[in-house]
Amino acid sequence: WYKENKNDLIILGARLIKYQGKESKVTIPDGVTVIGGSAFEDNTNLTLIIIPDSVITIYADAFRGCTSLTSVTISDSVTVINPSVFSNCSSLTSINIPDSVENIEENAFSCCTNLTSVTIPNSVNRISSNVFFNCTSLTSVTIPDSIKRISWWLFAGCTSLTSITIPDSVTEIGFGAFSGCTSLTSIKIPDSVTNIWDNTFHDCTSLSEIILGPNSNFVLSEGALWTKDMQTKIFELAK
Repeated sequence: WYKENKNDLIILGARLIKYQGKESKVTIPDGVTVIGGSAFEDNTNLTLIIIPDSVITIYADAFRGCTSLTSVTISDSVTVINPSVFSNCSSLTSINIPDSVENIEENAFSCCTNLTSVTIPNSVNRISSNVFFNCTSLTSVTIPDSIKRISWWLFAGCTSLTSITIPDSVTEIGFGAFSGCTSLTSIKIPDSVTNIWDNTFHDCTSLSEIILGPNSNFVLSEGALWTKDMQTKIFELAK
């Protein structure tokens, strides 16, 4: 183990501990395997970060609050995007998630208010709560077939979201998942979904159409979405 201070990067062994510089573009040197928690947090000068393929772990809050960051390339060796890694990166417009990623943890991209599109690869089998919370410029998302659960508050506050594709693999839609998606006008719920939590569509003021399959576990009646036994009203459609 050794400590190196190179180009304002503090590196201990193969772990990048902290960046203390003011450069707008930073290339993490090859050989670094870990980017430590909060390593670049609240660095408002950073616009571009290049992460080498040697990096296998990026810890929580690593780039949180990097409000000028517009572009990031995640290495093909990363398997988990940890909590709040890119939270509040308000200039980030797009993100390419590599096929190596299996889990995206809570708040990973929350409050990325200029994020317009995201491609989630089929390698991802879990997307935790609040991942895209308050991504107010996000217009469309395709959820891969590998996902079984849409987590709590996943897209809450995505006020520009107009289109969402829920795959047949999904069995549960979590509490508040689409709450406040005021531009969402239509959604198709596949027959695989057996449970929709409370407030899933709360304040979806434009949602006037819900499409159900022939073997759905839910029914549409009297302008509302109900459980199949008609005991619980889930959402009243916009008029």
